[in-house]
This record gives sequence, structure tokens and C-alpha cells, in this order.
Amino acid sequence: MDRINHIKIRTPHPEIVDAFLRQVCEFPDGWAMGGATEVAPDAPLGPGGTLDYAETTGAGTSGPGASPGGFITGDSDSRQFQIFGNDTPRLWAICVATRHIERAHERCVARGIPATPITLADWNERDNIRNFFCLVDGLTFEVIRVEPKATT
Repeated sequence: MDRINHIKIRTPHPEIVDAFLRQVCEFPDGWAMGGATEVAPDAPLGPGGTLDYAETTGAGTSGPGASPGGFITGDSDSRQFQIFGNDTPRLWAICVATRHIERAHERCVARGIPATPITLADWNERDNIRNFFCLVDGLTFEVIRVEPKATT
């Protein structure tokens, strides 16, 4: 089956994005390329503060130039592209899944990464998604945990 293999990110401070993924979201260690150096485990990764959903660079189908409607391409096996309308082509957010969303949110706050509060979204007939958005070196990330809906 075709699937997303990896994401290539360009940013002025790759060490900050690396530290967010490894030290905050607990991705496995990889390796440095071209002489890059890692950020200390207690170094600030951003200016701090609370992020409002409106500041997540056009959340959903709202914001300047956004239009309603779009597509989800892919499924839970291949992963997905969520494609929304907008006047200017751009990536909106990179979505990271974790079992430890509360811990990731606490680490964002502790390391100075602006983040929204954690919310619960109704996703489909089986699942809810607990999520928050954060800004890491100017890039928007959505951190999620998929949770089965309670059955009665």
C-alpha cells in the first residue's frame, strides 16, 4: 500500500524542532546531519505563553483566505492528508500522535512553546481526538491522542 514515508522540514532553527519532537513528544532519537548540535534538555524552545486557536495559522476552514470544504485523502492504515481550501497554498500543521498528550502539553509549557489548551473533538462514530496546537519555531504542530468513545 502507498503511504507517507517521511516529512522534510526547512526552518531557521532545526535544533528547536528536533528538541520538540524528541524531548517534548518523545520521538526516538535519530542522528545529527552536517554538524548540527542538539539543544540541552532544559533549554527554552520558545517565548512561552498561551496560544489561541485563531493563531494556529488558519485552523480548520476559518481564517483569511480560507474556504469551507475540503478532503481527507488516505485512511487510518496509510495515514491521511487533510486538504482545506485557502487562497495561498501552504502547509497548515504537522500532526503528531502520542499516548501521553498531557505530558507533552506540560513539557511545551515548561519549555516555553506557545500552546492552546487541550480539547476533546468528536472525530468519527468510534473515536474522539484529544488535541492541542503549538507553535515551534514558526511551525504549527497538532498533538493528538485518539480515544475510543465511551460505551454505555
